[in-house]
Order: sequence, then structure tokens, then C-alpha cells
Amino acid sequence: MAARKTKPEEPAPTPVEAPRGRKRKTGASDETAAVDIMSQCVSLCQEQRWREALLLLRRMCEKAQKEGNADLYVSLTGAQQKIEYSLRRQMAANLVAAARELLAKEYLLDVGQ
Repeated sequence: MAARKTKPEEPAPTPVEAPRGRKRKTGASDETAAVDIMSQCVSLCQEQRWREALLLLRRMCEKAQKEGNADLYVSLTGAQQKIEYSLRRQMAANLVAAARELLAKEYLLDVGQ
């Protein structure tokens, strides 16, 4: 009998309550999922991982376009352009650094002859 008393004391969701709660949480979870993805994108940008951030934004843009969310699509497209610019800037900086390194090695080779 003691086992029966502990079971009713535990709150158990009824089948009617669970779907209603899920419906409410779905909209909230979509918003939190978008916020989580955006915060993930921001953290990638802060770590200067522009390619990963750009890929994430492209996936989000495609999803927003498929779902018909025009406002989100426009804002993500604007963010995508800025991240593409940063990616190009990073690639150019890496190219300049590699060229300097190569020229320094060639200079040492020329001096050694």
C-alpha cells in the first residue's frame, strides 16, 4: 500500500495537458532555436571562424525562405553579406601574410648565394 500512496502524490501530466503544453512550447522553442543559432553564429564570428558562420547563416536563410518567413530571410541575408565581407578580408590578410613569409624566405635564399 505504501507504493500506491507514493505514485498518486507524484504529479503526472494527463494526456490532455501534454499536447496543449507542447503547442505552446513549439512557438517558444522555434524562437529559442533561432536565438540559439544566432548566438552560435555570433560566437563563431567572435572566434573569427567566418566560414562556419557563413555556412550556418546560409542554412538558416534557406530554412527561412522555405518556411516563408520574409523578415527573417531579409535580416539573415544582410548578416550573410557582412560575414562574407569579413571572410574575404580574412582570406586577403592570410594571403598577404603568406606572401610576406615567402618573400622573407626568398630574401634569405638570395642573400645566402
